[in-house]
Amino acid sequence: MVPNRSTCFLSQEDFDALRAKYPKFNESWNKDDLETLKQMAADGVPTETMSEQLGRTPKAIRLKLKSLGLWASKPAPKPWTAKDNAVLIEMYAAGESFEDMVAHFDRSLKAIVSRLVRLRVQLFPVQ
Repeated sequence: MVPNRSTCFLSQEDFDALRAKYPKFNESWNKDDLETLKQMAADGVPTETMSEQLGRTPKAIRLKLKSLGLWASKPAPKPWTAKDNAVLIEMYAAGESFEDMVAHFDRSLKAIVSRLVRLRVQLFPVQ
């Protein structure tokens, strides 16, 4: 399918490049693809994998999932309280493991380390 030149925002070269990477770029969804997408979403398949298998851009996958009511964006992270900050600093100062901090706060290791950095806690010994 060649894009309509009067309404196209992509050059022919860009369109061809996208079509080469995503064979179903700019095509309508058929019944089989929709069923496959729904099953993949139910199975928790990552968007990038869906994109590769269905030959569509990741954005097209997200938009279709949203239109079907199947897209759940990541929930906003829960805010850190002053008490959380104090407890985190205490745990770190006491030498507790990062695994214990992760479990205590029910947050990722990345979130724990990022918070310690934001609180300007010295993470590495000064040499």
